[in-house]
Formats: sequence, structure tokens, C-alpha cells
Amino acid sequence: MKLSVATGGISTACGLAYQLTAFPADGDRKSDLATLEATASASAAKLASVYRRNPAWIYQGDTVGEIVVDGIGMLHDCGLPRAAGVLSAATSRRAADTAR
Repeated sequence: MKLSVATGGISTACGLAYQLTAFPADGDRKSDLATLEATASASAAKLASVYRRNPAWIYQGDTVGEIVVDGIGMLHDCGLPRAAGVLSAATSRRAADTAR
């Protein structure tokens, strides 16, 4: 369940970040992006806690290690680099790592 919540939180935060940055802003987005960074970082920490228990566990056809690598890449791509850093630091993984 923790893995489902963590991956769902990362996906949701990324989706909202994409929406927030899709069009020119009328005002400052820093506050909204900071909120999304905090939310995504909390989800990243949950994912890292599962990874530390066993990165080889399989979830929906992928290992937790593969999910971590994908999550780091997704967070970078959607504009949430601090959350990506949280996940990377907590798992000693980088988006360029290959877990497959």
C-alpha cells in the first residue's frame, strides 16, 4: 500500500506541475511549485523507505529499483528537481542508473 501511495503521489504532483507550467503565468508560480515540491518530496521519501527494505521487490511488473529510477527521471522531467534529489539521495540512485 505504501508503494501505491508513493507512486500515486509522485504522479499526481508531476501532473499538477505540468499543468501549472503549461501556459504563461499571470502571476508568480513559486509558491505553487514549492507546495508541489513538498508533496512530491514526501512521496519520494515513502518510496525510498520501500526501496531500502528491498529494491528487488516486484510491483506491477517492475522492481522497486526500476520504479525509483523512473520516479527520479519523472520528477526531473516535470520540473520538481528537489523532490528528485530527495529520492536520489535517499536511495543512492540517479536517473541515469539502469536497474533493468
